[in-house]
Amino acid sequence: MPVLESKVDRKSAEYTASAAAMRALVQELRGRQAQAGLGGGEAARAKHVGRGKLLPRDRIEMLLDPGAPFLELSPLAAWGMYGDESPGASASWSATTRR
Repeated sequence: MPVLESKVDRKSAEYTASAAAMRALVQELRGRQAQAGLGGGEAARAKHVGRGKLLPRDRIEMLLDPGAPFLELSPLAAWGMYGDESPGASASWSATTRR
């Protein structure tokens, strides 16, 4: 099998700037995913837990075998919508059905 050789100059200013921009975007993505992973605002979380309920991600974690791989699909669905009160689009269904 032939070896593909890269023509990318990893020491160029363009590469360095692009790599730095990508690192910043990845950091922003991870921050948004962490925020969405909280499952909503502190008040909503406290209200849910105060009723003796588990948060959705906690319920899923209890269903999985220890160490089993899990891929959450679309954790940022509805990001920036519904007043940022809908992590992972969790409130989009209930908001539309209450009308």
